[in-house]
Amino acid sequence: MLVTLVAVLCHAQLCMEKVVTTSEQSGITMTACQVNGQIGIAEWLANGPYHDWTLQRYKCVMGKYIPKSDA
Repeated sequence: MLVTLVAVLCHAQLCMEKVVTTSEQSGITMTACQVNGQIGIAEWLANGPYHDWTLQRYKCVMGKYIPKSDA
């Protein structure tokens, strides 16, 4: 079953959802996502274009997830 790790990022008043990874890309399981998701997001933020953004929350979703801003 596909698992998607989704981060909700905020910068000032602007917030958005971003897909960090999926089990197809990284092999994460639902348990690993729930336990280690925040660690993965911290690395992703530090090495990506969103390093100035703040993590508001994250969620692990079963299946393919389309961020609300992309829908």
